[in-house]
Amino acid sequence: MRIVTFLLIGGLAFGAAAAEHFVAMDRSQAAMLADPKAHTAPTVVALWSMDCAYCKKNLALLAALARGNPRLRLMTIATEPVVEAAAELLDRLAVAGPRYAYGNEAPEALAHALDARWRGELPRTLLFDGHGGRVGVSGVIDEAAARQALGL
Repeated sequence: MRIVTFLLIGGLAFGAAAAEHFVAMDRSQAAMLADPKAHTAPTVVALWSMDCAYCKKNLALLAALARGNPRLRLMTIATEPVVEAAAELLDRLAVAGPRYAYGNEAPEALAHALDARWRGELPRTLLFDGHGGRVGVSGVIDEAAARQALGL
C-alpha cells in the first residue's frame, strides 16, 4: 500500500512540475492573445503539439528569430494537455517566453477564440506587427515572410 501511495503522490508531483511551466488557457485568455490591440511590440503566438514534427521545426526557427531580435516577443500555446515532455522540448529548443496550454474548456472553443478561420491544422502561427496588424499562417513558417509580417 505504501508503494502505491508513493507512486500516486510521485505521479501527481510529476504532473504538477510540468504544469508549473505553463498557464492553462481559457477562452478569454485565448481571445486576448489573439487580439492585435494587445500586442504593442512585434509578437509571435505559436500553436503547436507534441505529436507534430513540423511544429518542432517551426519552434526552432521562431526561437532563433526571437534570439536575434530583442524587440520580438514569442509565446507558445500547446494545443493539448501539458506533459513534462512539453516543457523539456521547449527548453531543448531554447524557446523563451510565456507558455500556454489548452485548459479544461473544449479544444474547439479555444481554437475558435484564437482564430475563427483556423481549422486546427498545425503548426499555426499568429504574427502581430505591434501596430494592429495580424497574419495567421498554417504550416511551417518561412523566415522572410515572418520578418515581413512582424515588421522586422
